[in-house]
Amino acid sequence: MTQPIERARRLLVLAERDITSFRALTTHPEVDISATGFFAQQVVEKCLKSIAEYHGIVFRRTHDVDELVDLLLQHKIAMPFPPDQFSNLNPFAVILRYEETPYVSMTLDEMKKLVNLAYEWAKGVIAG
Repeated sequence: MTQPIERARRLLVLAERDITSFRALTTHPEVDISATGFFAQQVVEKCLKSIAEYHGIVFRRTHDVDELVDLLLQHKIAMPFPPDQFSNLNPFAVILRYEETPYVSMTLDEMKKLVNLAYEWAKGVIAG
């Protein structure tokens, strides 16, 4: 069986792959923000899951970053940001990928900040 730290590192590598896609899309203004937001949400989701794995916390398959944050809080994992920081990314996981809607609750700059915040935190925890 794979150890929690190995699973955490693997999730962080997957988050890095999504960061590359996210950053590439942010340089193309013709790309719909729902596609860019999807990769932002994926980075944050994988970073939260990597923290959970690192601490040996079992989580169900979900794309809900609020659920993951709540789970970490239940296990007394300290976070360097307000718990609801990532909530606005949730619609990008599924809803905005399958529905045409003009509703976008954040800018690319806000997405960049959240992606960097989640990634730097997870990388710092997992790298030790």
